[in-house]
Amino acid sequence: MIRIPADILARTEILAGNRDGISNAPAPVFDAARVEFLADLSRALLARAETRSLPDVVSFAYWCRRANLTQLAAKFNARSEVRMGLGLSFHVCPSNVPVNFAFSLAFGLLSGNTCVLRLPSRASATAEVLVEAIAELMNDARHAALADSILLTRFERDDVLNRFWLSVADARLVWGGDKTVEHMRSLPNRPRSREVAFSDRYSLCVMEPQAILSLDDEALRALCHQLFNDLYLMDQAACSSPQLVAWIGEQKDVDAAKERLWPAFVRHVAQRYTPEPVNVMDKYVQACRHAFDNDQVVAIRQHANLLYRVELSALAEHQDECRGYFGTIHEATLASLDELAPIVNERYQTLTYFGVDKTQLQDFVVSRRLRGIDRVVPIGRALDMNIVWDGYDVVATLSRIVDIQ
Repeated sequence: MIRIPADILARTEILAGNRDGISNAPAPVFDAARVEFLADLSRALLARAETRSLPDVVSFAYWCRRANLTQLAAKFNARSEVRMGLGLSFHVCPSNVPVNFAFSLAFGLLSGNTCVLRLPSRASATAEVLVEAIAELMNDARHAALADSILLTRFERDDVLNRFWLSVADARLVWGGDKTVEHMRSLPNRPRSREVAFSDRYSLCVMEPQAILSLDDEALRALCHQLFNDLYLMDQAACSSPQLVAWIGEQKDVDAAKERLWPAFVRHVAQRYTPEPVNVMDKYVQACRHAFDNDQVVAIRQHANLLYRVELSALAEHQDECRGYFGTIHEATLASLDELAPIVNERYQTLTYFGVDKTQLQDFVVSRRLRGIDRVVPIGRALDMNIVWDGYDVVATLSRIVDIQ
């Protein structure tokens, strides 16, 4: 048991958990009590009226339903290893995607660890609903065994508190920009502590024009919905939301596919998304900067305030620095996937695709020996979180094998 000193408590807002102390005793991976807790959390969230207006909370609730966790456990336990958690895990959670603190908690619990989470100071409806539901479940007698295994906190950037938690943590999960990761690494850690760092990443989408042109109207509407989820559910703040759309094919086919896709897509967006005025202004200013600063920009196609398409004559060497939010994409036409290889660095995370063969994409990543691209998923699944994320098997990284011979 780790006792929390009075001076640490005085500087900390405790949102859920035991103020007196927290366990550092590990549990087996996919421990039944922890699966039960997350399954109950799923039911509790889906039963709340507020959840219906929060698609990120709905997504998390469906992810941690019992059927999915049981499937993940079966796949992981097929390795026939004895695995235990490391002990206490300290999580620095992101502000740009509020729901990710709940995924971080789930990853830590399923890995067999106690979880101390530092939530962002910025308030959000998503965090409020999640914290309330978690706190209520922790007060339920059925989950008394987890009372000293979860601590949700909030505090301003304070290295006194960071140093304390890192001094007792067996693992740390850091969600944030490169500067946040570098700063947390500069602080002392336990010699055997492990780290999972989710730093700045960049994602893209590839499409084959003939596949767009061959769609019937119903299939086109389905594709628009899937692309909407990737771009607008998190306003492209998520690292896995595509910033670049690369069309693979001949220019005449690409032009025809654009004429078919984008008007239908904008109609779909107009029925589901109303941008905030401040976001409209930010998007416009950002588009102007792209026009001035990037020699590859040949046009900016503006579809009201819903979608900006920044048309490129070629890919920039540092394409990953050309980002957009609130419905802004960069667009380029390429003769083949191989033209992407020179720009893919370690920042590239998710590649979504439509109309391109999965085996072709696998061969592209492997044969070109790419330093980046950790996920390849169909359009519509960019935001699907899982225990394999950013190239990490998170449960494996945050647990240890007990070699019994």
